[in-house]
This record gives sequence, C-alpha cells and structure tokens, in this order.
Amino acid sequence: MSTAVRNGHIRYSYNTIFSDICKTRFNNMIVRFFLSITFLVTLFLTLVSRYNVSLIQGILLFFPKYLALYFVAICLIISRKNFLHVNALGYSSFVTQLVGEICSFKAIVYYVTYSVGSIMIGNTISDNRILYSLSFYNVENYRLYTSFLIPVAYTVQHIFFDADKLTFSIDSQYQAPQQYIIKRLEKIFIKSSILSVTLLLISPFIYKMIGWSMLLPISSQVQLLILSFATFLQFEIINVTFNAHMSIGCLHKGKPISSLSPSPIETLVSGLSSKKPFTKLTAFQELSYRATSNDTSLRVPIYSSQLKNTNLWSNILSECITVIQTNNIAVNNYLTFLENTMSTNKKVQKDALRQNSLTDQTDIFGNQPYVVNKELNAEYPSNSSYNNNFSGINAHRISLQDDNILLNRRRHDTYCDQSNLYNMRSNNMGGLDAHRSYNETIITRDPKIIILIRTIINKIKNSVTSFFFPGSSSNKDSQLPQLTLFDLWYLNKDRQADKLVPLAVCHMESIISLMGFLIKAIDESPKGSVVASVGEVLKHLEKSVAILGKFTEWKPNGNTRVLGSRTDDEDESIKSNDVISLLYELSINAFLEIVLKYNVLLNDVYLDEDVIKLSKWVLDMCAEE
Repeated sequence: MSTAVRNGHIRYSYNTIFSDICKTRFNNMIVRFFLSITFLVTLFLTLVSRYNVSLIQGILLFFPKYLALYFVAICLIISRKNFLHVNALGYSSFVTQLVGEICSFKAIVYYVTYSVGSIMIGNTISDNRILYSLSFYNVENYRLYTSFLIPVAYTVQHIFFDADKLTFSIDSQYQAPQQYIIKRLEKIFIKSSILSVTLLLISPFIYKMIGWSMLLPISSQVQLLILSFATFLQFEIINVTFNAHMSIGCLHKGKPISSLSPSPIETLVSGLSSKKPFTKLTAFQELSYRATSNDTSLRVPIYSSQLKNTNLWSNILSECITVIQTNNIAVNNYLTFLENTMSTNKKVQKDALRQNSLTDQTDIFGNQPYVVNKELNAEYPSNSSYNNNFSGINAHRISLQDDNILLNRRRHDTYCDQSNLYNMRSNNMGGLDAHRSYNETIITRDPKIIILIRTIINKIKNSVTSFFFPGSSSNKDSQLPQLTLFDLWYLNKDRQADKLVPLAVCHMESIISLMGFLIKAIDESPKGSVVASVGEVLKHLEKSVAILGKFTEWKPNGNTRVLGSRTDDEDESIKSNDVISLLYELSINAFLEIVLKYNVLLNDVYLDEDVIKLSKWVLDMCAEE
C-alpha cells in the first residue's frame, strides 16, 4: 500500500486506502454478485424458452445467453464507474440541464452502451415461449426497438435524472447491499413498467415520422411491450445493484476505513481535506460515525493527541468549519447577486431584507444586512439590527434555563423536531461490512479518438450554451454567481440549492460531527480541547443559521422572484425541502443541542453577542412549546 511523506514522517493517505478498498469491492461485485445474478436470469430464460427445443439444445444455448447477459452487465457497470459522482451537477433550471446533458460526451457513451445491451438482451430473449407463441413481430419493428427506441428512452431518463449520482442518508453510515436492493425491488418493476408503456404509446408517432404504418396488430404490440419491459428491467437491476455496492458506507469489515492505517486520525484528516469528492464525503461519514458511536475508543485518539504534542482536533475542527463557511459564502453571494439583479424591485428587496421582527418566527435570523468579517473572510448578519429585547443580557454571557426545557415541547416543531437526531445517529451504528466505492476512471489514459470526440462535443456544447444562455459565460472572473436568461425568467429553488451546495452531505456530516464530539466530550474529556472549542463551534453554527435562514425564507413564486416577497394568498404551510433548508434546520437544532448540553458551562465561555441572542431565542421558542 502506497503512502505519503509529510513533515518528515510517513503518513498513510485516506484516499489510497479508500481506493484500494473500492477496487476490491468493485472486483468482488463483478466476480461474485453479477456472476450469480446472471446465472439465475439465464436459467430462467432457458426454462421459458421454446417448447420445441430439446434438452441438449437448451444446454448448448445456455452458455451463449449467459455470456451475452454478463457482457451487458460488464459494459454497463464500467460506464457507470467512469461517470460516477457524488456532487450535484449544478444546473439551476430544467432547460439548462436538458441542453447540458444531451450535448455531452456522456450521453453518447450511454447511448452506445444501452444500444449494445438492448440488442444483446433482445437476441437472448427472442426465443421466449410467450413471444414465440404469439407469432413474433416483424423484423423492422424489432430492430427499431432494440437499436434505437429502447436505448434512447433509457439514456434520456438516465442522464436527465442524473442516475450516476450516488445518494447518502445522514442517519446511517452503513447500508447492506442486499437490503438496498430489496427495498427498491418494487420501484424497479414500477419504473420498468412505466418506461415500457410510455414507449409503446409514443412509438406510433415515431412510425409515422419515418413513413411506417402507425397501427400494429395487438399481438405485435404485446410482444414489443414484453421486449421493452424485459430490457428495462435488466438495465434497472444492473444499475440498482451497482448503486447498492457503491454506496455502502464508511465501514470496512465493521471498522472505520482509517483503522487500516497505523495512525488512523491523521489518515482521516487527510481524507477530510481531500480534493476528491467521493473520498472527502466518505471521510466525513467516518468522522460522523466516530463522533456519534457508543464506542469510546473511536474518539480516544483525538482526546489523547494533546499528550503527544499534537492537536488533531484543531485540524478536524478546521476542516469542518471550512466546509460550512464555504457553503455559507456561496449562498450569501448568490442572494446578494439576486438582490442586485432584480433592479425593478430593488427598493422592495432592500426593505424586505432589513425587516426584522422577533415576533415573526420565520424571519428571525435571515433578513439582516450583511457586513464582512475580515478575520474569517466571510459575510454574516450585523448586530446593529437585532431587536432591543436582548439589551439587558450581560455581554458575552448567557444564563441558560433548566435542563428540562425540552421535556414537554412538541416534537413536530419546525426548529425542535430534530433535537433527538444525535441519539438516533448513535443507535444506528452497526459494525457490519465495508463501503465499496471508487472515484477514478478505469481508463487511466484516454485514446486520442476519445479525446478528439470529447473536444468536439465540448465545443458544440459551449457554442449552444453561449448562444442560449449568455449570462452563464460572461464575467467568469467575478466571485458572484451569474444568472442565465432562463434563470431570470424561472428560478427553481431546489435546483439552485443543489447548485450552491453541490456536496451537501459533507456539510450535514460536519454539523453532526461537531455536535457529536462536543456532546460526548463533556463526559469523556471535560478538560480537553474539544470542550474548549464550544464557543467557536457555536459561533459558526449561528452564522449558518443566519445565512441559510435567509435562503430558507426566500419563496420564489412567479417569473421573477424577489427576496422576502410574498403575497397574502400564498400557502404558508408549504415547507421547503431543498438541501439548504435542511441544512438550516439541522444547524439550528445542533446549536440547540449543544447549548442544552453545556448548560451553565457557557457562563464561563466568551461568546459572541449573536450567539447569545440566538441561544436566548431558541430556548424561548422551545420553552413556549
């Protein structure tokens, strides 16, 4: 196993260990899982093959079918592996995503892959007993379906819904592949059925366009429906199986990945700072696992690092804060630019941004004018416009209420309904199997023809983008985001949130990790550096609440939305489910959990005035419930 040399000593790279594990898991998936699955599928097809085929002929036909189906699986998972990613694509509207994904090298690769797979699957199941008994369709329709309609339909839905992106949940760091597949069996059949029926309905129009008859015999339509369903089903099984093995988690044989290194925490820190998104995400998953696990030994190396004249916690804290601050700045820059762009409503926007009323719970920390904190090079709400209700609080001190403040509050409250998230995370940690995933391409050096094709595609894509979306290609040197013409007409909050925070899981895991370490450390290492950093953590959580809350309050409703603008007849009960709104709720609940856990200890900690005000507010909010 390769290593990296840093500061005169050998340090194992998290990315190296993670890549080795991913290669092993990937190979095991190909050799073991797909071999067995393909065997069962081929056996089923052999049993339902033509009734007039002898046993010897059936056995002889078994091996070509087996090799054909296995070849389809290999081609598809290799394509998936080369386009695998964990961050959002960054499209802010339906139109930009459609143009960007269709005009891409990836679309060509997947069309070729699905075409080859469709043809081979079609030839494999063509002697099916049901299809044979129905006097199978004519050759032209069969070829059109297998070589064009099926691959085009599946390619379009694959790239448009970004099937290459792996999704992760913050409530668990491990998920067994078998459980992942079983949970999605019903969805696999439903999706295959919808695609096959949709293709059957639009195919007559395709026939008309190429000069064929729009009407087919009922028997031929049934046969084509069965063909498309079987092909889509095979594609879905392969894709879901691949996702199941690539998104297992951060454990390897029941232990964190960094435990394979002689210096686990130093190795973990190298993963937290990795430039590879998949490696970085997995490292933050492991950090969250260590922070919330009931196994104290997973945190001891961090607590005891001070005895070795090193402070690993400061490095961990720095990486978590970097992730949080980077996303905060991106969100704030976008909102500032959006405010300035909507020039026709600028006065209304500024008035809405400066409104602040503690009686309005949804506007408490999101509508402050922004100033620059030179020390952190970040922007956050100023203190000047806070309500004077807090003027009597002793500066940099807070008197907390009783520990039982949350006992009687309603669990469904917007700001308090996740306060038990920490305990939920602690109970969901199981020492099971490993995470298998890979973030690098199989082809390490692309052939010249591939480079040429990719270059041509990129030039066409850039030309189309610059023509239809001139705003996206202008002022690239500006730190503020740019809005395209389509963005100005239609702003989609969910897509924009994904664009601003493309790797939201890392932000979520950072919040969970900071909360977990602080809550655990007060009992496990009360005089250590973790407990001493509570003021710093609360400060950055408060800034997240202010900045992300501003985006959460933004309710686009119309062709050109403005910040803070709402009509009286809008449905206030509609809650946002975009990633930034989720981060906002998680931030405010983590803030509350830390404040409650540390109780009177905060009286001896220097706290920013904004932290004191937010603490007072969230405690009062929960006390009212």
